[in-house]
Amino acid sequence: MGFLFVNCRLRCLLFLLVLITPANFAFAADKPIGFEADNVVVNQADGSLFATGNVELKQANNTLRADEVTYYRNQNKAIARGNVVHIDADGTVTNAAMMEIDTEFSHILAETIISNFTNGEWISADRADRIAGDRGIFDASRFTPCKCDFLNGERPLWDIKASQSVRNEKTQTITHYNMRMNVLNLPVGYLPFLSHPDWTVRRRSGVLTPSFIISSDLGFTPSIPYYQIIDETSDVELTTHKYQYRGLGVKSRYRKLWDRAELSATIYTANVETYKKNRELVGAVYATYASRIGNGWDIRANLRRASQDTFMRRYGFNDDTSLKSTILATRTIDNRYYRVEASDRQSLLASDKTLNEPTVLPSIFYEKTEKGWRGNQLFRTELSAVQLDNDQGHDMARWSGIFEVAEDFELPLGIANYEANITGNYYSIHTKPDSAATSLGDISFATPALSVGWRLPIAVAGANRTAIFEPQARLAFIGGKDRTSAIPNRDASDYRIDEANLFLLNRYQGTDYILPGTRADIGVSATTNDNFFGDVSGFFGVSRRLSGKTSAGLNTDQGDKYSDYVASLTVNPANSLNLRWSGRLSSKDLNLNESKTSLSSALGTGSLSVTHNQLAKAYFASSDDDREELSASYSQSLIGGWQFSATQLWDLSYGKTIRKKSKAALSWNGGVQDCLYITINYEHDPVADRDVSAVDQLNFVIGFKQLGAISQSAASAFMK
Repeated sequence: MGFLFVNCRLRCLLFLLVLITPANFAFAADKPIGFEADNVVVNQADGSLFATGNVELKQANNTLRADEVTYYRNQNKAIARGNVVHIDADGTVTNAAMMEIDTEFSHILAETIISNFTNGEWISADRADRIAGDRGIFDASRFTPCKCDFLNGERPLWDIKASQSVRNEKTQTITHYNMRMNVLNLPVGYLPFLSHPDWTVRRRSGVLTPSFIISSDLGFTPSIPYYQIIDETSDVELTTHKYQYRGLGVKSRYRKLWDRAELSATIYTANVETYKKNRELVGAVYATYASRIGNGWDIRANLRRASQDTFMRRYGFNDDTSLKSTILATRTIDNRYYRVEASDRQSLLASDKTLNEPTVLPSIFYEKTEKGWRGNQLFRTELSAVQLDNDQGHDMARWSGIFEVAEDFELPLGIANYEANITGNYYSIHTKPDSAATSLGDISFATPALSVGWRLPIAVAGANRTAIFEPQARLAFIGGKDRTSAIPNRDASDYRIDEANLFLLNRYQGTDYILPGTRADIGVSATTNDNFFGDVSGFFGVSRRLSGKTSAGLNTDQGDKYSDYVASLTVNPANSLNLRWSGRLSSKDLNLNESKTSLSSALGTGSLSVTHNQLAKAYFASSDDDREELSASYSQSLIGGWQFSATQLWDLSYGKTIRKKSKAALSWNGGVQDCLYITINYEHDPVADRDVSAVDQLNFVIGFKQLGAISQSAASAFMK
């Protein structure tokens, strides 16, 4: 028997083996094997090879490293021993005490292995048998998706130990037999077998993770979802809810995707207790369809409807208090915008059942902007039509058109501008509430409007500070007759003067409320940067009526010629503190008629946000005091990756402090191992409506990576 000894570092495509062995080893499957070793012994009789010292084999995207490798030509296999490391084409790294492979790396047998997959999952086994692209069998296995140093003994947050684990690479499924689950190294459950998708799966048909709720109203409620893939672009999910005391509900969701369209529809059906009777068949539908058709048209349809007012809120499906169904088509092309909409609203509150269910059939809007005769001149044309039914007792149709011209031009001192338009409206009012003073029948009129303005930007710099001031003024004229009492105001009823609309020609932003008269608007804005205060910006302005009546919403004292003073202030120093305030002060006595204040700040590893809102009583019918509320939110990063957050809303109206909705959450995002997620939520909601009671609720959720989430919710007795 002859042997060939080589004592060198080989860096070639087995040029030596090509001389002494058949070419099927060096070029198996037309994929050459790269080979390196410190020492090689070749048995010339049978062609076997024994390599030692930093042995490395490479074929295509596979790499094998070991202390020693024996290749058996007749059996077309190689056996590696000692610190074996195999890296496959997917990037999976496998460490083993011994590994047997064929020359194409397609069949691998290994002992005492630990594999780290590309997404961070680990599996160890006493013995493994893998056929690439088919399946891998792991005996006496241990599996975890936790990102830890499993190879060097770091303990994962949770793992599964099984007598055998099988990964079917064709079906992308891992099955564990006689499995025991450990969380924080404590046993939490045993199952004869458990299957779950592997890390390559995007979606999979089957039963999803169940959830459980314990409630003093509903009793013990298990929810079991089932997910079914229909094809590559559609799926359906069915979730059953069995309420211990109140009946049965089913939530069905269907999704479909096309090249230029998508559909998502959720249908709720239930036989449950309602305020009407012990068991009532109820249902609801929430569906959305979107499509892109023709030349730039976007179509979106929403169907929202329920057969009964409160069951969606009571049984935890949805918190909406009104449902709006719409069909909307929009198009933006060049300098034109089109919008067509039809809608219908359903109220889910008993208090406004007949007041808040308007129907729009349809609303059509068109706008075109183009350059005028001069360089900075712009022409704008706007056309609209709407049919409005059952809007707080009003049925009406309206057609409107606006033609507008505007231009900015520079002066020796400052920048001047003008804006002129004429608005034509035609109303056909069919029905009105008995208490309304508006007219019935057809009304048509035209309204001219003109404004001229001036502004002067001033920049100042010095002493490491910069500031920009901009005083501005505007004179506005609105012509025509006063028809505010004859026309129902359906599109400008929430108007209140503020910084954003002070200088607008039509500050009501609607066509139903047009008040003739003249006015002068003045104000000044300032922005500065200071080393101590940081970025600071502010505004102060007022409007003076020169002729005509005072508009509703301009100020609380309707006999005053001056509007409320409009002011705002923002302070953002470099220490992560942010203060924002905006408000309106009476022009007579400087009483605060409206204000909004928000303060946010970083507090170490946490943050605090506080918002205060106040509005004068004059804006609320039958109110004998201001309306006021305060909300606060706080979040804090805790030790070990825990996060705490809380929000609270208080009603401060009428000189009282009433705690409204409260929320708090304690969560853990899995830390560096990113495989176990814990959330504890508390919610207090005092809102009640018919059979929806005020409630305190505690929700506990544990999520396991690759296995989904297991949730448990416990609610105490309803608030008394």
